[in-house]
Amino acid sequence: MPLLTIRVTIRNPVSGRQTSFDQECWVDTGFSGGLHVPQYHESDMKMIGVEPRPTTVRLAGGVPGAGQVCVGYVQCIEGHNLPSPGIQTELLMHGGETHGLLGLSILRSWITEFDGPKQVLSIYD
Repeated sequence: MPLLTIRVTIRNPVSGRQTSFDQECWVDTGFSGGLHVPQYHESDMKMIGVEPRPTTVRLAGGVPGAGQVCVGYVQCIEGHNLPSPGIQTELLMHGGETHGLLGLSILRSWITEFDGPKQVLSIYD
């Protein structure tokens, strides 16, 4: 799986405050969601007054786990800036892994070609 750097922005719709962070993510075509990042990003949300919603995460093998979700905007993928405000996606915060997961709900925004053995991801508008 290719490892990409993603820039994510979270906005507080009431106060207008926002925060952004960069996250290295594996491209995961087996993940149907948008973006899965480590749980510690929850503190970024709380600093701007966004309270993530608790959720249950189904991990590989069907094992349940606790997580948090909020709305995020993917603004940059591997140095490629996306038109503002970016791709709106569900941002899932769970676990303590170093890397996140970039899932199908974002990948289907373009024509995406993935060569797993070469670890190459090509995106076409």
